[in-house]
Amino acid sequence: MAKKPVVIDFHAHFMTEAVFAATYQLSVIGQLRQRGDAAAIRPMPEALVRRMTDMSLRLEAMDQMGVDIQVISPNILHQCTYPLDAPEGLRLERLNNDHVADLVAQKPDRLVGLGSVPLQDATLAAAEMERAVRDLGLKGIIVASRVNETELGDAALRPFWRKAEALEVPIFIHPAGNADPRLQHHSMLISLGQPLEEAFAQTSLVYDGVMDEFPRLRIAFAHGGGFIPYYAGRFDWMYRRGSTKQMRADFSSYLRGFYYETVVFNPDVLETLASKTDTSHIMLGSDFPFGESKPVEFLQAATKISAEARDAILGANAAKFLGLSI
Repeated sequence: MAKKPVVIDFHAHFMTEAVFAATYQLSVIGQLRQRGDAAAIRPMPEALVRRMTDMSLRLEAMDQMGVDIQVISPNILHQCTYPLDAPEGLRLERLNNDHVADLVAQKPDRLVGLGSVPLQDATLAAAEMERAVRDLGLKGIIVASRVNETELGDAALRPFWRKAEALEVPIFIHPAGNADPRLQHHSMLISLGQPLEEAFAQTSLVYDGVMDEFPRLRIAFAHGGGFIPYYAGRFDWMYRRGSTKQMRADFSSYLRGFYYETVVFNPDVLETLASKTDTSHIMLGSDFPFGESKPVEFLQAATKISAEARDAILGANAAKFLGLSI
């Protein structure tokens, strides 16, 4: 009998309540939920807060989903520190990282931690990343798709990317929201804004030279990588016609170097992603506690992906990306 794969959910969130209290009103989503004044911002539903803060509820949900290990990262959409001045951002990110390390220490067989950094100051961010992985044992770092109005490929962030490559730290890019007024209705901040932000992050990293300057970076994107993997032809055409001569190859070549998770909600969309990239770069995800409630069943419904590839997506790919032994 074949050995059952270890199931790793790469995309799951925790909350550090002190950090949430200090940042939620500054967040894009907090601002959109504001009613008249800052004191009237609608709180996050208590049920979601509990699932991110109560260990027993987390483990119960994991068992229900058939997940052996969760990779937990801070809920950056609601508790991003980038709008704060850098020293305060560092203080709060250290709280985040100490907290996730403590959670992992409570259940080292079930949880793996990703840290976070004050990316509004690339030097402080690089130093905190080093502390998080070397001193706290965290396995990667989550960053947003931009730093306030600064794109990820900006020269100011090069010290962070240089350190991430040198330390071989996996990076998970997860948007913290998009404040465009056009996204304020019909929950389009989530449906349209998040994958749009992932597209902006990819274009900046590629066009602004980060991926060429630091080719050993390991970068994963939330939500199946946003829009570009499913519409790469137009970007490849721009390369072929000579509009993006700074690139070393077409855009699809860079996309195949990134990593992705399965939070795309329709099996045919996941099948399309698998046809556009290497399936060994796709990892199971749920976006707990907000997203896919049956991630394993969802993956298995994508039957155009081979059974062997689906088994690897269940856990082996994430283990390799994060350097885990399973």
